[in-house]
Amino acid sequence: MTKRAKIYLLAAVVFILIFNVFFGLFLMQRNTKPESEIKPTVAIQNNIFSYKGEDGKDALTILKEKIRVEESSSGLVISINNRKAEEDNKEFWAFYVNGKMAEVGPSDYQTKDGDLIEWKIQKY
Repeated sequence: MTKRAKIYLLAAVVFILIFNVFFGLFLMQRNTKPESEIKPTVAIQNNIFSYKGEDGKDALTILKEKIRVEESSSGLVISINNRKAEEDNKEFWAFYVNGKMAEVGPSDYQTKDGDLIEWKIQKY
């Protein structure tokens, strides 16, 4: 291969790489939704946190993937998104599935697509 052919080949490779980078960036920008169109995966309202279940995942794992969670040494959820259940006020985080208080703990409840998971501050 002549020196001139090598230079043309190298120029073509560089051109193709640059084209792919810019085309890839164009596609990424085009497929990115404006922040106003992004819907949160966790709804937060009046100390109630809610999200949808996902097949094959437990409720606690999903919560931890979506928002900041603090647990006690015994594993009880004591804070969600920096909202602490205040023991002095006799508060706790109650765990609900499809509108009913769960009969098992959140790490034991295997969610299903479409389940509505809710965490609410309640008093004892």
